[in-house]
Amino acid sequence: MKQALILLCYLCLAAPVAAQFNLADRVYAFATHPELRGAQVGIDVRDVRTGDRVAAFQPYTALIPASTLKLITTAAAYDVLGADHVFTTDLVISGEIDNGTLRGNVYIIGGGDPTLGSPYMKGVPRTDAVLERWAEALARAGVRRIEGRVVGDGSYYGTNGVAAEWPWSDLGNYYGAGAYGLNLNENSYKLDLLQRKVVGTRPVVQGTRPRVPGLTITSELTSGPKGSGDQAYIYAAPFGREAIVRGSIPIGSKRFTIRGSVPDPALFAADALTERLAQRGITTSLPPETHRTVGGGRFLDTKLLDRYTSPPLTEIIDRTNLRSLNLYAEALLREVGKARGVATDDLSGTETIINWLQTLGLSTAGMQVMDGSGLATRNFFSPALMTSFLRTQASNERWRQSIPVAGRTGSMRNFLQKRTAAGRLAAKSGSLNAVNCYAGYATGPDGRELAFAIMVNNHVMESRRLRNLMLELMDDICGEALP
Repeated sequence: MKQALILLCYLCLAAPVAAQFNLADRVYAFATHPELRGAQVGIDVRDVRTGDRVAAFQPYTALIPASTLKLITTAAAYDVLGADHVFTTDLVISGEIDNGTLRGNVYIIGGGDPTLGSPYMKGVPRTDAVLERWAEALARAGVRRIEGRVVGDGSYYGTNGVAAEWPWSDLGNYYGAGAYGLNLNENSYKLDLLQRKVVGTRPVVQGTRPRVPGLTITSELTSGPKGSGDQAYIYAAPFGREAIVRGSIPIGSKRFTIRGSVPDPALFAADALTERLAQRGITTSLPPETHRTVGGGRFLDTKLLDRYTSPPLTEIIDRTNLRSLNLYAEALLREVGKARGVATDDLSGTETIINWLQTLGLSTAGMQVMDGSGLATRNFFSPALMTSFLRTQASNERWRQSIPVAGRTGSMRNFLQKRTAAGRLAAKSGSLNAVNCYAGYATGPDGRELAFAIMVNNHVMESRRLRNLMLELMDDICGEALP
């Protein structure tokens, strides 16, 4: 009987250790997968409470994090700006109103709000509603004619809306939209293309929705095989007037739509309001302009007609992480810089993020961050840095709600729905060309909370296959994999 009790105690004590070694074996098997030969792989899994390393593979290797960087940017914003922080956008006029004629300009003064007129964020008035709100404000003020123009003032963040390290192939597409002082419609437009029925023929460019002033689009597209999907890319520069569409879309007989980035959001907003005013019979004598060409309204003797306020920061952070929006992350990076007193011309820099991490007691040696969203290809830090960061934020429950939950929310909603990880794993994904990453929190098989980072760079594996292998590994972190 005594020997049986000793054996039972030994098994109980050995069980957690065996589980750790089991996970370590699975981490090693993933990292040394034959199809990842030549790739750079870094993995770290740590106990949130104690900091003990549960499993790892090259945890101190500096790797490109892609969009997992948004976890750091949003946590910094939450801490520095506060949960209730909001962005404002003002509509003001200069000059006097004389018998229905405004002898002056109308200014849309942006305050960095990335959600203004968002076509996707719940609870936010769409672009048409925002334009109508402004037009109505002018009408209430008695304006029936404008001897002047509408000016879009995006000077709040300066002109450096994109990171210098963003790839040329990204800048013209919606996910490469820059963050400026005045943003509208998530700084994106839809480009409608008419499919052709023969492979190799050129699809027809039908136009943009909404209209983008001054933008000329040249098509070098071809028609790909049926089922080949969206392989089209828009090449354009910030503040540029020309865009070239390259790649392919599948053959067919319908309208095929892709999304591009608005090159000059302040001009886009000014033009849209000018058009809306004309529809209401309120004419302007001069064409729309921006602060870059005629100066801003911020320091003029102006009268406020309307102030629009964004949703609170918590909701913006939710959308940033749940939907992985680069524009929102870049706006948050710049707003954190504003709050820290960074000069307007330097707001695209990331020193504030690095400094913030250091205030948490984290070592940033060997870390390089070039943007807030993770789109830059020269961001790099180690999985160990990510898990150390995640441990510092473990008690930040409101921020953690923004991280997609397996089988439940955001980009993880459709993954691991009937697996051990469902509801027990919160993970932010990140992907670039030859880069796939995940980072977040998991509840282990023994109930411990774990922080993890899985980073794979320079791989040639098909991305969907690699993603599935990573999902299996994350399921393993939560417990025994199902057969």
